[in-house]
Amino acid sequence: MTPLNIRVFVDVIALLLGNAVEGNVFMFDDGVSGGESLGTAKLASSVWPGQLVRWSLTPLDVQTMAWLSGVSFDGTAPPATGRLLPWALQWQGYVPPWSDPGSRHSYRMTLVTGGLSGRTISIAGPSLVLLPPPLGGAFRAHPSPPPVERPHNPLQ
Repeated sequence: MTPLNIRVFVDVIALLLGNAVEGNVFMFDDGVSGGESLGTAKLASSVWPGQLVRWSLTPLDVQTMAWLSGVSFDGTAPPATGRLLPWALQWQGYVPPWSDPGSRHSYRMTLVTGGLSGRTISIAGPSLVLLPPPLGGAFRAHPSPPPVERPHNPLQ
């Protein structure tokens, strides 16, 4: 089964200035059935039970970093513990295989901004919507795309 990738773009400066999450957090997924409210902090991504979901964070301002410190569902997941690592721009987990098709599970993402001891910002509102398994019960495997080659930076 192909993983679902959820990209989160954050205007860190706007959030640090106290502006609302709406209009400063932009979420997109690459699901085959498409998500609802693409480009907003209220993204509802369609998933299958047992599917791997990957969240990746991209701060829009390169001078003010943000780290993804956790994703909690329905308020039941424990918060991240220990010291955050500066490369924690991704978070992933599996949709429980016993989840009921048609159910919606809201989640909260927690970001730390402006350094490892910076401000914590919670983004509530996105959700995962469980799809019924495809007819026949089998998933067709799709290979992961090849890694993107980055051009050499002459300044390094």
